[in-house]
Amino acid sequence: MMNSSCLAATPLGKAAGIVRDYVLRMYYVVDEVPRRQRLRLTPVLLGVEYLVYRVDSLAERNAAVDLDAVRNSDYESFHTYKRAFEKVLRALGAWNEDVAFLVDEAERFIRLENGATSRGTVTRDDTLAMVELRPTDVRLLRAMSFALRGRPMDPATRDLLWPVEVLADIANDLRHYERDVASGTLNVYAAFVELFGDAAATELRREVDRYEAMFLERLSALAPERRARIAEVCRQRYAAAVEPYPRVIAPSPAPAPPSRPSGTGLRKGAAVGVALAVGALAAAAHRRGRARPA
Repeated sequence: MMNSSCLAATPLGKAAGIVRDYVLRMYYVVDEVPRRQRLRLTPVLLGVEYLVYRVDSLAERNAAVDLDAVRNSDYESFHTYKRAFEKVLRALGAWNEDVAFLVDEAERFIRLENGATSRGTVTRDDTLAMVELRPTDVRLLRAMSFALRGRPMDPATRDLLWPVEVLADIANDLRHYERDVASGTLNVYAAFVELFGDAAATELRREVDRYEAMFLERLSALAPERRARIAEVCRQRYAAAVEPYPRVIAPSPAPAPPSRPSGTGLRKGAAVGVALAVGALAAAAHRRGRARPA
């Protein structure tokens, strides 16, 4: 039987963690989503986040391969996932201009990350661009929650949460810094260490202060009765970014890329099928929820 730590490392476990931390503990609170609507929306959003992590696993597998140049079978899989993703969201009634924009942003992030890792060199601008784009999956969940409720997304609250999402991503990398260095996974702090050496913490802290100042300035525009509660739930998401940073460690030698076993194409096809099945189940749950009175 799979234990909880193993489950958390799977695409489904990662998706569940994201939905819990961002949707349940932040977005629903900030957007004041009624409890009954939360019960209807959450299975749909979990299914969508699972689809996102299936695509993310393709990106990780091809970290050393420039997909735009090589155009291997995984390059085609990205397009397959994107088309399937749009079909599922349209079937759910969760497709609008905000969602379409964020789906394109997600593809832009995947290609930016793949280009940076396949080149083997990551600049400060590359790193910050990826950090700012990487929360696109959680932004997509929030946009979908509005589309599913047939409500427009408030631009002021969207802009308020943008730096919080960036800070939360940095905080996540700081929490997993040692693990990411050991596995060779792209990590913002590790990238700053490579770029700036002993000054890495100072340089990254400068960026964190800039994002937090952006959040606090936008927070001050809210009505006082909402300000304290929103500040509390948002700061919980990025607390690790403003705490002392981890001790710098030397990167491990890059492991040799694993050989591709036969049958990879079949497993990728199965992964797409599983992702679509999850989307179909989410759609069914959503339709059942809509059939009940709100």
